[in-house]
Amino acid sequence: MEFKLINPQEITAAMMDNNTLIKQFVEMYLFQSPIDFQALQQSIKNENKQSIADHAHHIKPTMAYIGAKTLQNNFQELEDLGKSGAEMTIIRDKFQRVHTDFNCMLKELADFNKTL
Repeated sequence: MEFKLINPQEITAAMMDNNTLIKQFVEMYLFQSPIDFQALQQSIKNENKQSIADHAHHIKPTMAYIGAKTLQNNFQELEDLGKSGAEMTIIRDKFQRVHTDFNCMLKELADFNKTL
């Protein structure tokens, strides 16, 4: 199985090759990540730039834990846009691209979980 966004080897190494821990970790991410992302989406809907920065900052490290470097960088960009007070059109455009990749990451993570 090919993964474009996540890196199962990084997940496995971080969990010391313990399949029980890996499965718990992945299932926690599959549950919590959409909740965190929905909070970010609500901040964008409310046009609250500080909240956008805060939520993007909160999500960013989770992408590193699963080896999703591209998404990690994109959440950093969203955080920076929120902090800098960028125009909402720019933030929304970036968010739409991140949203697509985020959904793909969730699918990859679910697929990886099936292999455990």
